[in-house]
Amino acid sequence: MSIGIALMLLLGGCFAAEDGPSGAVEALRSEVEFVEDAGLEGSVSIDSLTWLPFLPQPGFGTIAEFEGIFVAVFRNVGETTVWVRYDLRFFDQEEFLIDAFIPLGQPVVLSVGETRRVEGDFLIRTDDPRDFERLALMRLVARIRRPDSLN
Repeated sequence: MSIGIALMLLLGGCFAAEDGPSGAVEALRSEVEFVEDAGLEGSVSIDSLTWLPFLPQPGFGTIAEFEGIFVAVFRNVGETTVWVRYDLRFFDQEEFLIDAFIPLGQPVVLSVGETRRVEGDFLIRTDDPRDFERLALMRLVARIRRPDSLN
């Protein structure tokens, strides 16, 4: 399974979005945003983040759906164990939100110095099937907390 996902991500490097507002072909981009509890600033880093959307599938009624895969590698560079909860937000070329998705298997618990690879599928639903052609950015938003602050 991991080899198949890695192969799809490698091939995904060739995937590009439709012509942007400037008329130039735009490659898919990734961004990371951290929301950290006080004292945990800079305690988690993302070593890599890759994603690949698949062609859209017909949805019910006027809804268009398309799936894809993602891989992220979290690293705890801080001095305490942390919990990471994250969501994936998908934007068009003008950075308007198309949809958001919360992957399963959370929280990710990272001990001091630990690196953890997470991978999975995502599903994007939209009212406009043309959003697939406009898809340009996936932003991973990670909330970093101490395990004891969740009780």
